[in-house]
Amino acid sequence: MIAFRHCRRTAKECFGADVKTRARIGILEVARLAGVSAGTVSRVLNGRADARISIETQERVKATARDAGYVVNRLATSLRTHRTGVFGAIVGSLSGHYQPHLTSRLQAVAQRRGVELLVAQAKADAGEVAGQLNLFQDDFFDGVIMVSDLPGHEALCEHLDRMGKAHVTLCGGLTGPKPAVLADDWIGMRMLLDHLIALKHHRIDYVYRVSRLALSDRRSIFRQMVSESAGEIKGDVLSFERADIDREVFRRILTAPSTRPTALICGSDGLAIEVVALLRELGLKIPDDISVVGYDNVPDTAYWSPPLTTVAQPTDSLCEASLDLLLELTNLSADARTSMRPMRLIPPELVIRASSDFPSLQHIPPA
Repeated sequence: MIAFRHCRRTAKECFGADVKTRARIGILEVARLAGVSAGTVSRVLNGRADARISIETQERVKATARDAGYVVNRLATSLRTHRTGVFGAIVGSLSGHYQPHLTSRLQAVAQRRGVELLVAQAKADAGEVAGQLNLFQDDFFDGVIMVSDLPGHEALCEHLDRMGKAHVTLCGGLTGPKPAVLADDWIGMRMLLDHLIALKHHRIDYVYRVSRLALSDRRSIFRQMVSESAGEIKGDVLSFERADIDREVFRRILTAPSTRPTALICGSDGLAIEVVALLRELGLKIPDDISVVGYDNVPDTAYWSPPLTTVAQPTDSLCEASLDLLLELTNLSADARTSMRPMRLIPPELVIRASSDFPSLQHIPPA
């Protein structure tokens, strides 16, 4: 969480004696410089321009405002509209693979939409995260996006509902809190299984981590699809935690010929890179000895050795849909928001790379 500290020094003390105080440029001055009405300037700069205002005029107004140093007075705007155009986002982690990528794309989409988005990293404890929400409950924020699953996520959403604050969960899992926007994991898992089956894999295991809700949801989907395959797929689920005892169990499964799968579906790309590292410790080659596929398509998966077959979450589409939904919800009353719990699913895509191939001959079952 970023802490803002009040500075008691004057501008002259901070930046030197040459600093000059500059009067705030208003809409009337921008209108005069651009040669248009104040109403036109207001509509353009507040994102309410319609077909009556030409693109050329809109660009001229924006350029004039930028050159003149015009800054939107959010306090005045909020007093008039009860909206500030400022939103908060809480992300579970700014380290790792997918969450930082998703958060950076969310900020990029917000910038393109002209929306101010302030991001905070969640504390590790659910109670501390609840304390962080005090900032986002302030009237300065129109709504909150919670990126992925957070500690005590369900309780946090209920807390925001009681406070009358709009919220959307982005990529928090199919069974996570709503309103929510996420990739359709049923489609994603089906594509991965179909790809591996087409390569003649029949012993396929799913690797997950208990702490990640989305990974547990994909585990449930995998189990159901295996059970519905009428014996075409033999598969199990493997927990891959960071504790030594869990890794030892994983290691025994992979080194026993009777239990070793020919392919592994990892619940995330971040998990896949850890799995690949352990497989190499065991002397297994990918994909010659075992195929490995991931989920998310984080930017560097194309450059791994070997490049990772994975499901690409449509990140920009997810971020755009989450902002659209949050903007819709902020325009509703608190009662209307709590009575509806929309979930918007975005279809993912399969990205086939070198980490998946036909199983070696010794793993192909006899006809």
